[in-house]
Amino acid sequence: MLQGLRTNDMLEDATGKPLSALTVFSSAIKYLHDDLFKTLQNGTGGSIFTEDIHWVLTVPAIWSDIAKKFMRRAALEVC
Repeated sequence: MLQGLRTNDMLEDATGKPLSALTVFSSAIKYLHDDLFKTLQNGTGGSIFTEDIHWVLTVPAIWSDIAKKFMRRAALEVC
């Protein structure tokens, strides 16, 4: 699926509402980021900060350069 996506491609939700593919992937990454950070905050009594975490998002080696760039841009949108 991601192999053919470009940053300006549009996707539709279950109701047919259009949303940019970049927004969909960025939102998913942001959810994972926020949920992990919240879990870590609760588990450490709030003694962990965003700067304490080095995030690494891996992609399959067989992905095209376009797909890799798309995922990188989606991740950077979260920052």
